[in-house]
Amino acid sequence: MKAPLITPKAIIFGAIGTIAETSDIQRRAFNSAFEAAGLDWIWTAETYRDLLRTNGGQNRIRAYRDAHPERTPITDAMVAKLHASKTDHYVEMLGQEDLRPRLGVVELMGACRTHSIPIALCTSTAVENIKALESALAKSLPFDWFTKIVTIDQIARPKPAPDAYVYCLEQLGLNASQVIAIEDTPASLTSAKANGINTIATPGATTSDQDFSAADVVLPNLKGAAVHYLGLSKPM
Repeated sequence: MKAPLITPKAIIFGAIGTIAETSDIQRRAFNSAFEAAGLDWIWTAETYRDLLRTNGGQNRIRAYRDAHPERTPITDAMVAKLHASKTDHYVEMLGQEDLRPRLGVVELMGACRTHSIPIALCTSTAVENIKALESALAKSLPFDWFTKIVTIDQIARPKPAPDAYVYCLEQLGLNASQVIAIEDTPASLTSAKANGINTIATPGATTSDQDFSAADVVLPNLKGAAVHYLGLSKPM
């Protein structure tokens, strides 16, 4: 483990996956979109794990298409339609799942609130996905705990470009040295580190085998993170 992190003036959750384990739901939503479009594409858990090395849903579809010549008739316009369909299926599926926050998330957010430390969500996903997650977690994690929420709709380029964090820091009125970001993929981690932000990586079920060596701290979950890594007492 590297040197302990400073007590931050804000915590930034960098992705939906840092809050709740949604990767397999998204994989199944992609498959439903492919089936609805009459494609014989099926993303297995192993396939999707590899595709997660590419950030952004449309980019993953393109990567899968471009990997095999017979898939190239799928145009970028069709890719956009497939991704929109995937979002619709994902939103529907989230409403049917008994979703819970990842271990330690509520504990950490509660400690931040006790110490009046702002909490932000800084993603490259669409606002529709955020709203769906908010609804799915309504009983276990109030989204009004987030001071700021950044989505792809507010930035020019998705992660790993630095845009999302640049915008988030501007909205918080803080600089990179004052915050800590939590990420669950190396691509998104790159976005935070490009801005000079200290990071905690919490790999998800589908990214645990990837390279998180750039993170300041790597944890399987956030349980105890408030006390041991950020110097915050637990919420009362």
